[in-house]
Amino acid sequence: MRIDDQVETLVRAVLDAAVHRDSGRFEGAMDALVGSQETLTKAVELTLAVNAAVLFEVHDGRPSPEQVNELSRNISQQEQWAGVSAADVHALLVAVTTGNPPVVASSVDGATAVFVVAANLLATASQPDEGEWWFNYLDKVEAAIEAAG
Repeated sequence: MRIDDQVETLVRAVLDAAVHRDSGRFEGAMDALVGSQETLTKAVELTLAVNAAVLFEVHDGRPSPEQVNELSRNISQQEQWAGVSAADVHALLVAVTTGNPPVVASSVDGATAVFVVAANLLATASQPDEGEWWFNYLDKVEAAIEAAG
């Protein structure tokens, strides 16, 4: 996947706001994605690829249904500020782990779970005590996504 630099910048702004659980900044960053349907679509596609890459790396492959269930509950509890339900997180994670495109509305509200889940996965999987912050981990994930084609 070739990553569009402009879209990637917008995605990073959304992810940064989500990592910091800053709902005002998150809404503003999401609004910037709505400038065009093409931009929102590319941003969601990139972020879905990030979700898959981090999820598979953390679990050394496809997570089990039990792991997906537990992760769904944990993320929805940790990200209550965003109003993302465990059912939404679960549907997204199942879609990502099975390779089936998730049903994501072509609106900011419909795409919220995609970004919130990615922010949570990046923040919890990075190793800040070893100098690897979520944004450094994202750099590695994006490099792998681009290398995979």
